[in-house]
Amino acid sequence: MKKYIGIIAAFASAALLLTGCSLFERKVPSEWYADTVEYYESGFESDWKNERVNLFVSDEMKEDDEKFGYLLNDLDGDGTFELLIGIMDDAPETKFIDVYIWHKDKGSFRIIHSGDGYYTYLCEDGILRNDSWYGSKVKTEYLKFIPENNSFLKLNETAAPQKWELTAF
Repeated sequence: MKKYIGIIAAFASAALLLTGCSLFERKVPSEWYADTVEYYESGFESDWKNERVNLFVSDEMKEDDEKFGYLLNDLDGDGTFELLIGIMDDAPETKFIDVYIWHKDKGSFRIIHSGDGYYTYLCEDGILRNDSWYGSKVKTEYLKFIPENNSFLKLNETAAPQKWELTAF
């Protein structure tokens, strides 16, 4: 009986691997968090002399009077943490500048770039509040990340932004 269970388990594992089961597609290389965090750490240490052309850094991040940190949080409940880069200050809510996901085809992929007139706030249940300014007018959107099609669902509901403890760069 144990022999048959072992054979069935082996075939099931092989079938999952060959069909591209989403459990395996979502597997995130352990180094992607560290590589992205290292990019920001070295950027802050070198006044952004290492800035990549494809990763625009907002002017706010280049100012010496702001402190920045990061948070790992599972926005969409899929078991994979997303990486959020935010401002460390005394505000009642944490303002995030960049939000990264691991995309199975693109690797470390920035899905939101805020700053310079935009801020993103993390609310409960992985809801993001995106604020943008056009002169003195503020436009607010509530978004939920949908990993299946790498997009955001605009929500009609509101949610309260929260204060998050960030790990400093």
